[in-house]
Amino acid sequence: MKIKLLVSDEHYDSIAAELIKKGIDIDDDAELILSEQNVTVSHLIARRNEEIYRLETKDISHIESFAHDIVAYCGSEEYRLSETLRRLVEILDPKEFIRVSNSVIVSLSHIKSIRPALSQKFLLTMKNGAKVDVTRTYYYIFKEFMGI
Repeated sequence: MKIKLLVSDEHYDSIAAELIKKGIDIDDDAELILSEQNVTVSHLIARRNEEIYRLETKDISHIESFAHDIVAYCGSEEYRLSETLRRLVEILDPKEFIRVSNSVIVSLSHIKSIRPALSQKFLLTMKNGAKVDVTRTYYYIFKEFMGI
């Protein structure tokens, strides 16, 4: 049996050791996930060109969903994630990441500028040059969160 662990860094080693003793493999591609409540992760496992990467969440500017593909942007690089957007909202630090549309989560520390747009929308320019829309559904949530 293989399990993916989504637990805090302080508990990871002890939980992983216990599971391995019981014959359970720890695998970031496993479909079964063992996680702690109210834990935020400091890194995500991603893929690019058949290689596996450990992305520090502080380096991620935004995450976008394209149908079944979830893409994390770090600078000019793109990485594929196996988590759903819904799950990412649960495990990313809510003080740092906010959902701004049905398909995008942004890192507040990577926002370069915010420009109001028509019809209760905002256009965000990220530090890496990417443009991201805050849709009407998320307009007031974003506005209140940012204090604008």
